[in-house]
Amino acid sequence: MNNLLKKIGLNDKMAKNFGAILIIAISGAIIYGLPYFRYDYYDVYLEAYNLTNTQMGVFGSILGVFGMISYLFGGIVADRFSIRTILTVSLVGTGIGGFVHLLPLSFPALVCLYAFWGISSLFAFWPACVKAVRVLSGSGDQGKAFGFFEGGRGVGAAAMASLAVIAFRLGAGQMDDQVAGMRCVIIFYSVLTIALGILTFLTVKEDDKIEASERITFKGIGEVLKMPAVWIIGMVTFCNYVLTLSMYYFTPYSTEFFGLSVTIAATIAALKRWISIGACVGGGYITDRAGSSNTLFVSFIVMAAAIVGILVLPTTSGSAIPYVALFIIMYIFYNVVYSMTWSMMDEARIPEQHSGTAAGVISTVGYLPEIFMSILAGVLIDQNPGRPGYIKFFGFVVVMLLIGAVLMLVWKSMQKKMKANDEK
Repeated sequence: MNNLLKKIGLNDKMAKNFGAILIIAISGAIIYGLPYFRYDYYDVYLEAYNLTNTQMGVFGSILGVFGMISYLFGGIVADRFSIRTILTVSLVGTGIGGFVHLLPLSFPALVCLYAFWGISSLFAFWPACVKAVRVLSGSGDQGKAFGFFEGGRGVGAAAMASLAVIAFRLGAGQMDDQVAGMRCVIIFYSVLTIALGILTFLTVKEDDKIEASERITFKGIGEVLKMPAVWIIGMVTFCNYVLTLSMYYFTPYSTEFFGLSVTIAATIAALKRWISIGACVGGGYITDRAGSSNTLFVSFIVMAAAIVGILVLPTTSGSAIPYVALFIIMYIFYNVVYSMTWSMMDEARIPEQHSGTAAGVISTVGYLPEIFMSILAGVLIDQNPGRPGYIKFFGFVVVMLLIGAVLMLVWKSMQKKMKANDEK
């Protein structure tokens, strides 16, 4: 197996740890099923809990607030404690929250549940994943490492979402009880998340390698905060994460204006995750050759153009196929940016032993949209009924993507100066 991995261009260290990276990747997909499944079943979720679009947006904001608080401190935790323990506790805790969701919860109770998920799935989990991939892959293969990492997440998310659609249909049954179908989806996600937590604990045995790096100190935290590259990566992540959160609103947009059924829209949401596999892995190889600045600049421009194309399509059932085509194009390049942003850490020469803290700072900045995006979407859609609300919301997304393209030009300039200093 190692020989095969070396033939496709992986270095010795990454080939040796490839299995561990994939397990961490799949865990990185499964844990977000419960906090975010509501978007794939948006209309049913509103009906089941008698919610408005604005109330639905509150859940996203709650995740964002707790995520913002958690990421920075979680990054420090990831640099000081066992990666395996962090991953296991996060997964099992999130799964238990899913079973709590099956209770007849009021809106305030749901807010508390999403606050809990904000801690269990966002605290140290993501910084721990990023650090693990960096340390287990080695310098020089960061693009490929994060490409396979995100590709593995794509496989896990695709399989999870596809099986969730089956669970939904089985639960809905002949009577087409969509609320019952959604309850089956919750059970499915809860069992799967806990099972992955147990599997992670039993199979990820790489703590010795990860713990061998020196523990972060207060001086090290200060050094990370002074790195301009950390803040640039954070802002690039911010721009792309705006699109990440807007992605969920393409489902109600497609059902309302292009005549897609809830089941078909959820199926597309599941199928798009399979697309991410090739986009992430292919993007990794391209980035290692062309550099992140060129790859990500083109990706931001293409994503913005694709959304503009979707917004100008006539809102008829005949536009369904062009809509799906544009959505797929956007999603391909979105995955390239999403996976390759983390490879910028290696280009910026951020020390491996500070990876968790750097990832925490980057995530604190980058995932700020979690606080306001769902509220913004809910308010715009509620206050501008019909298509105008979506146009305003997606228009904001386009502006943020163009800002992301500008940031990549700044990054390219920084890289040139860094190389020039090396040659002196």
